[in-house]
Amino acid sequence: MSFKQLSLSLISDITARINSTDDLEELLGIIIETTKDVLNTEGCSLLLYDKEEDCLVFQVAKGDKGESLTELKVPRGKGIAGIVLSNLEPVISNDAANDPRIYRNIDQAVGFTTRNLICVPMKAQGEIQGVLEAVNSNERTDFTSKDIKILEYLSDLAAIAIRNRRLIKDLQDRARELDCLFQISQAISNISEMDQFLNLTVHSISDVLGAERVSLIFRNPRSGTFELSKSVGFGIEEESQLVDESQGILNKILSEGLPLLVRGQQDIDQSLLNPERYKTRSFVSVPIRQDGKIIGVLNAADKKGGDSFSQQDLSILSTISNQVAEAYNSLLVKNQKEKLTSIKRDMQIASQIQLNSLPSIPKKMHLLEIETAYTASKEIGGDFYDLVYHNPDEISLLIADVSGKGIAAALFMEFSKTIIAGEVARNSSTSISLMGANRIIQEKSGYFMFVTVMLIRINMLKKRIRYSSAGHNEQLLYKAKEKQVVLLSGKGMPLGIKESEIEEHEVEYQPGDLLVLYTDGVSETTNEAREMYGLENLAKLIERNGELPVENLKDLILDTTDSFRGEADPHDDYTLVLVRLN
Repeated sequence: MSFKQLSLSLISDITARINSTDDLEELLGIIIETTKDVLNTEGCSLLLYDKEEDCLVFQVAKGDKGESLTELKVPRGKGIAGIVLSNLEPVISNDAANDPRIYRNIDQAVGFTTRNLICVPMKAQGEIQGVLEAVNSNERTDFTSKDIKILEYLSDLAAIAIRNRRLIKDLQDRARELDCLFQISQAISNISEMDQFLNLTVHSISDVLGAERVSLIFRNPRSGTFELSKSVGFGIEEESQLVDESQGILNKILSEGLPLLVRGQQDIDQSLLNPERYKTRSFVSVPIRQDGKIIGVLNAADKKGGDSFSQQDLSILSTISNQVAEAYNSLLVKNQKEKLTSIKRDMQIASQIQLNSLPSIPKKMHLLEIETAYTASKEIGGDFYDLVYHNPDEISLLIADVSGKGIAAALFMEFSKTIIAGEVARNSSTSISLMGANRIIQEKSGYFMFVTVMLIRINMLKKRIRYSSAGHNEQLLYKAKEKQVVLLSGKGMPLGIKESEIEEHEVEYQPGDLLVLYTDGVSETTNEAREMYGLENLAKLIERNGELPVENLKDLILDTTDSFRGEADPHDDYTLVLVRLN
């Protein structure tokens, strides 16, 4: 196919095919089939970048011997694909037989002969997603520069689609993980019997990690020896072999004090894991600490489906181990300190969740200048903001306020943020995004809480803002030319209460206008006389100083509200996002 044949109708058809599915595996297949058809080649491959191992992995291959290529790996700098990964530049090889750059191990592994090939990087928002490769052109001798343009166009579409599907999948996985962690936290706080607690822990870990075998080993405070406290997926004889402080996994954890992750690809010492007892060679093990000392070990093995455990699995297990340590100690002590310890644990977990939750938003993004400020009124807050990148000319910003306080509110905050971001990435409509998030939050969370949200979608090319409000307070748009503030509000109930229609509004803006997003902790700043600063004063402050650089204006708002509050304690979380629209 020549470059001229890439018509508008074909481009529209390709875009529609790529956007026709949310399933990542199905998407990869569509990209490969489309590439093979458009370039008219014998075979095509899509290699995704594995950041942990710094290599490329054949995820999907079409054509002769294609199935044999799946899951094969290409190191950085090795072969044409590895060179493209390193240099991020397209490569054509029209004489593969005499090209020393060809990674012949791949051809030898699948019994394939490469005559010529073309390979381009797949990048989205500055991140490498992988490479796209077409092999052995049909009905012509060589690949040309026109083929590079076609393949680069396809790779750009593929990279954005892959990144978005990965984002959606990661958000869905994160939501399930957080929901399960919440259920563990809630259940642990209501359990007074040790056996119930241990049984809940091993089964919850099995569900979260998808592990068939989980064991929980604790040190007996009286004897000082380590004992198997609870397990799932083991027989009686196998359980008797799990605890031996002189060797195996337990010995390694106790002597080194570090988490242990063994992937299925590498050989392992049989003294660590008896291969006859397990289905796979991959396992994960973390120490359980109390006051800096190891009081137990948490192990998981035999991931369902035969997959290997990942760094994310290790991170999840480490997070769970912190909760397990606190709960186990509380159940052992059973005295007046138990309640205080539980509260402290909740505070620490919630504070950490919130610390990791707020995104790091760049101060400049294309035509936008952005400044943020966040201060929790107590150890645990309920406000959050987020940014979703759609393309170089369009982003979404949201600001939200969760009801309630404590560990449940902090987990609900992260859960809601994850769900909302997933729906915003999926839908172009602000109202549909919030209504979709509302349905999922009601169906899945079980928190019995709600969250108010203002969602703003900025199109820098059309100089247009679309927005929807789910019970959130009025936001501000400063019109630079008129030096006036316009209030942005919309009809809609907070998310998590019940099904509700949410309106969508649209407003045009001019370069120099300013968007001010805030929670009620800003406008309702209260002084010692119990007087509120008020939305009217905030609007006037912005109208008088709207031409200031956004960083200076942010500082002015912070200083003004702090001065108004005086010595009074903050009564609510304080969240502020300023966006200069250029």
